[in-house]
Amino acid sequence: MDGRMLRVTTLAAEGPGSLHEALSAEGARLVVFEVGGVIDLGGRTLVVRHPHLTVAGQTAPDPGITLIRGGLVVETHDVIIQHLAVRPGDDAPPGDAFGVRKGYDVVFEHCSATWAVDENLSISGPADVDDPNETSHDVVLRHCLIAEALSHSTHPKGEHSKGTLIHDGVRNVVIEGCVYAHNRERNPRVKGGASAIVRDSVMYNWGSACVGIGVRGNRRMLTPAEVILERNVAIPGPDTRNKEFVKNVDPGGRAILRDNIVPGNVQAAERTLRCAGSRPARRDPIDARIVATILHGDGRIIDSQKDVGGYPVRPATSRKIVVPRDRRAWLEKLSRELE
Repeated sequence: MDGRMLRVTTLAAEGPGSLHEALSAEGARLVVFEVGGVIDLGGRTLVVRHPHLTVAGQTAPDPGITLIRGGLVVETHDVIIQHLAVRPGDDAPPGDAFGVRKGYDVVFEHCSATWAVDENLSISGPADVDDPNETSHDVVLRHCLIAEALSHSTHPKGEHSKGTLIHDGVRNVVIEGCVYAHNRERNPRVKGGASAIVRDSVMYNWGSACVGIGVRGNRRMLTPAEVILERNVAIPGPDTRNKEFVKNVDPGGRAILRDNIVPGNVQAAERTLRCAGSRPARRDPIDARIVATILHGDGRIIDSQKDVGGYPVRPATSRKIVVPRDRRAWLEKLSRELE
């Protein structure tokens, strides 16, 4: 793993040793954490504009790294984000927890995205484009927990509990081993001109739509969305009103379905539930509660983080990191310990 190593040594929102400083740096870089706890972004969004970045959240001491009152968006290429939780809540302006805007070759792995006022985790770019070179493409969401997007909150359009939006013309998205829970719609939603593979994932307690596909862009019709759905488990919950697995939102979208279980059960979903989220082997109370609602068949779509106990309060922890010569093997070992 090439590039310099940047150490996050403070939970401050910005300044020397902050995550903001590390994300804003140029050149190939590996970001490691010598602190654990909560970073309060105070209503701002962290934006990654320079490529060749790995954010290794698995290096943080327990309780790991959680961002609140803001989000994290990638606007470049060759980026890997691992083992972070982002929980904006209604004290942040409307926006995504995690997002990609006109980025490519981006991986979100073992991340937890909850309490967004827009989508929890979206892949977007300019509206009404049919060319993947003009927008985001080649993005992977792997073993992420995408849950409890806020419903009747502060979004200017009103109700807006949404999981993942794959925007106009966005191509080559892979969603694997992810858990969607308590999002009214977009679990995920694939718009016109876009293509995605969704596999080995769990969808629980959607409201009006589980997976959505269509042909519409922002203001015009594009080529039909193309989606492969395989080995997924869809489990209706207390808020589920439409039990269709796939909703052709704008008639014309195309889907290939293989070996999905609809309606599913928690036994079929066990492996995915065990592995999803920012630190699945040592989950924080929020992720643990969300997974427990799936196991027990309860929980609900929420309007505010206050409905489920409010923003997390975690102890600030620290430890010095000694990085061995083989960085890649070291990171993989740390990640396995949290899975």
